[in-house]
Amino acid sequence: MSNVPMTRSEEALAQLETTHGYAATFVERADGSILQLTGTNFTTSSDGGLTWSEPFQCRDTNGGLVGDGGMSLVRLAGNGIGLSAVRHAPTEMGSRSRLLFWRSDDGGQTWTPPVAATPEGLNSSAYHDTMIRTSSGRLILPVYCSMGQQTAVGEGAMPRPGKLLHGQWVETNAHFFDRGATCSYVCYSDDEGRTWQRNKDGELIVLLDGNAIFSYTNEPSVAEVAPGKLLLFLRTGLGRVFQAWSFDDGETWTRPAPTSLATSTAPAKIRTLPNGHLLAVWNQQSETEIKQGYIRSRISSAVSRNGGSVWEFFQNVTSIHEETRVEPGPIRPVRPAEHYLAPGLPAPEREGEHIAPAGALVTMTYPAVLVLKDRVIIAHRYREYREHPTRAEILVSNPEPGTHGFIQKLKVLPLRWFYGGKEPAENPFLPRTEEPATP
Repeated sequence: MSNVPMTRSEEALAQLETTHGYAATFVERADGSILQLTGTNFTTSSDGGLTWSEPFQCRDTNGGLVGDGGMSLVRLAGNGIGLSAVRHAPTEMGSRSRLLFWRSDDGGQTWTPPVAATPEGLNSSAYHDTMIRTSSGRLILPVYCSMGQQTAVGEGAMPRPGKLLHGQWVETNAHFFDRGATCSYVCYSDDEGRTWQRNKDGELIVLLDGNAIFSYTNEPSVAEVAPGKLLLFLRTGLGRVFQAWSFDDGETWTRPAPTSLATSTAPAKIRTLPNGHLLAVWNQQSETEIKQGYIRSRISSAVSRNGGSVWEFFQNVTSIHEETRVEPGPIRPVRPAEHYLAPGLPAPEREGEHIAPAGALVTMTYPAVLVLKDRVIIAHRYREYREHPTRAEILVSNPEPGTHGFIQKLKVLPLRWFYGGKEPAENPFLPRTEEPATP
């Protein structure tokens, strides 16, 4: 394991630990201040993310609380701010979730009652901090929905991955054995979120070889590469970040295809930098690390200067591993070798060569990313397991005796950090000016 948890940490403008919640979203307001939302709690910063206010909540003009899970903030025209979040409601088929959208015309001081952004009937959800406003003014909200049966057969039938840490069991489950399938789609609005439509060509799933290789997608994130040209990142269980392209501002999409970015079953965030380059922030993991149970133990960043083909300047935002770049493995399902079933069920077959006690274990995941003119803010979930007299305890900021829970880590990084500490520069690709001579 590494004793260097972050690449060139001395270049960071700030590194904060908070208890605001692990799922965050940000927006830069018209006056240059920053609004952060975690669940239903807002905080603000007037110094580029270096310090933050105490949390506060907002209600819409009907008295309803603003925000919830899977939330995203986005800048609208003028002083406007949009907010989407997941809300659950009971139906005849059980609880169903939809994405709702609130709008503020005064920088987040007052909010309109929400409207539905996703269609009724679909059990839809979202990765937080993913809504964008394209250069055309269109709002793009990538979401995903559940398909099929969502419960396992028998009580506790799903295996639970984990590790032995200092001789004690620690669960590290991250949906490696899902109870159902998921697919992704995209909603968009051309009137500042008052009405919404969905993409015209159906749900996005992985179909690599006819009907032979099918896999789910979920927790998508999107960036604008050029006017009308969008790139979608998708979570899968195949050891890679997958991507899909839209050439009509989000109305239709290409089939999901693998990128060269190795990953665990975790979402990836993609952003456009001020110079037009693309920034990826994600859980970069090798197949071996996943099988050993280190499923979300490195958050990395990489930059693409050519529109999403070549990824360079790999850095570790947070990691327990030395490597900053992982060579992607085969495109196939990857699961931790060390997993268990509930009492009364037979022990599953496991790969003994990948099972070993851990001396240290940290999990970090679900990054939120705000790109500003001269810096980038990254906030992510963070769990650190430490030795305890009776159990493996999760370390939190200023924990009360006997408590455990989540923690958010927030880092403010200058743009040059993402380029290996160098000043950002264009891709030195030299286009061919003439065809080679025919022999």
